[in-house]
Amino acid sequence: MVTAGIDFIGDIHGHREKLEALLSLLGYSKQGGAYCHPERVVLFLGDYLDRGPDVRGAVNIVRAMVDAGSATALLGNHEFNALAFWIKRSEGGYLREHTINKILIHVETMRSYQKYQSEFREMLRWLYTLPLYVETDTFRAQHACWDSFYMEPLKKLGVTTLENEDRVRRCCDKKDSLYWPIDRLLKGPEVPLPEGVSFYDSEGVRRVRTRICWWKNPQGKTISELAIQSGVDFPECLYPLETDTSNYYGESERPVFFGHYWLAGSPLLFRENVCCLDYSVASYKGNGTLAAYRFDGEQRLDNRKIVYV
Repeated sequence: MVTAGIDFIGDIHGHREKLEALLSLLGYSKQGGAYCHPERVVLFLGDYLDRGPDVRGAVNIVRAMVDAGSATALLGNHEFNALAFWIKRSEGGYLREHTINKILIHVETMRSYQKYQSEFREMLRWLYTLPLYVETDTFRAQHACWDSFYMEPLKKLGVTTLENEDRVRRCCDKKDSLYWPIDRLLKGPEVPLPEGVSFYDSEGVRRVRTRICWWKNPQGKTISELAIQSGVDFPECLYPLETDTSNYYGESERPVFFGHYWLAGSPLLFRENVCCLDYSVASYKGNGTLAAYRFDGEQRLDNRKIVYV
């Protein structure tokens, strides 16, 4: 893969119109059925499915670009969840339980493919081929979290995609060696909240764990200082986090690009080498944006290179 001239694009979640508007703003135009640029390519950071009004349309744009060689598309946790949603357990039920909230998360995807069931099944097969991460000499990219401790087993095993149904089964088994590396890569680290502290996520589900900033040194910091949950104000008195302080993403490491975290407000870098591009395009409030970063190999990222619609 090229290491410069890359436009990283965050979570799309079925918002085809915003995707087309962003690609146009970035200088891409349709050629032979796929959006292309004379000098640049796209790296999509995952989460093409669910929530938005035209999942099928958004997926078809991404797939056409991948097929044309003008994009690489990473796997997100919503793609992983979609596969697990349809794989049956030997003892009955599915790898991802068909509870009301999980069905509601997936319902827009099912509605979008309602008249295209064979295409839907073929799309699910395509998800098995999507890379879990990209690492070059100038950048790293994955859907949620780069954690070197968990990346090493994947590299040693040569695991770069989900590949097949059996591998998804392994990734859903907490006793399996693949569970935590894939969980960390696609969902990021979470820690339990103190007893009696909770919040409701965007789907109305009560949560007793919070995502944390894996690029910050946790030593001496409280959970409230490390939490990354947009719209949630945790009490300042939450206890210091007891965790390994040696494995956070350092300031001297190559730039890392990711999505996943459902951020609010105008897109900004977390740090000169840490770029999250999920700015809640599918927000129910209608104030989310679809964001991109125009990367040209620089090792100190610049807020002026973020583009969004």
